[in-house]
Amino acid sequence: MRPRSPTPVRLPLVTPLLLFLSTLIGAAGADAQTALDEGSFRLLIGGREVGRETFSIRRAGSGPDAVIIAQGRVSLDAGPSPEEVTTKLEVSGVALRPTAYELNVRGEEPRRILGQVVGGRVSARIISPGGEALREYLASEGAVLVDETVAHHYYFLARRLDAAPLRLPLLVPRLSRQVSAQLSLVGVESVTVGDARIEARHAIVEAPGSPARHFWVDHAGRVLRVEIPDRNYVAERTAPPPG
Repeated sequence: MRPRSPTPVRLPLVTPLLLFLSTLIGAAGADAQTALDEGSFRLLIGGREVGRETFSIRRAGSGPDAVIIAQGRVSLDAGPSPEEVTTKLEVSGVALRPTAYELNVRGEEPRRILGQVVGGRVSARIISPGGEALREYLASEGAVLVDETVAHHYYFLARRLDAAPLRLPLLVPRLSRQVSAQLSLVGVESVTVGDARIEARHAIVEAPGSPARHFWVDHAGRVLRVEIPDRNYVAERTAPPPG
């Protein structure tokens, strides 16, 4: 009698699928981001609505390895031609040190700014229809990067309010320079956001050569309102922050 061949073992057909899903879920977990804030602002000049800003602020990782990415789009129809500005700011670590910045302006005066912070310097590449230029300027310890009329950037100033009043280095990307600014806490006030009234901290940031900028943030530091009185400029949140 001929010996019988061993019966082959058949794995369930779902096994490869399960392995694939397990790998996919693991990769997604590694890249998971936490939403810190997102929403939109109405932009007004002299009481007239002239545009909108939409944004998101997300954190990847935790502790000293954490990276926060703030992205936004500002659409304006206040000048001779419409303008659209997109921004992306990356900060890292517990100290929230700016590491990279990108700004794109589309409109009558288009340009693109690509900035990297390495050591104590900012290296900025500025691209416009007229050509390309390189700028380098100081980035002191504890510096905060804020584009003046990008409302969600004030979130990073809000993270310093517990130490206010204080002087801090402020990076001004459109001017390719650092200035010394004074950050002060005015007090707690009630702010209207949509149909809600929210208790908010009112702060002011002042720097040489720039008008005083007022901003209001909720208990989590999320920006509710920005005002530049000398320019009749207001950015007001269209709805309460999520959560």
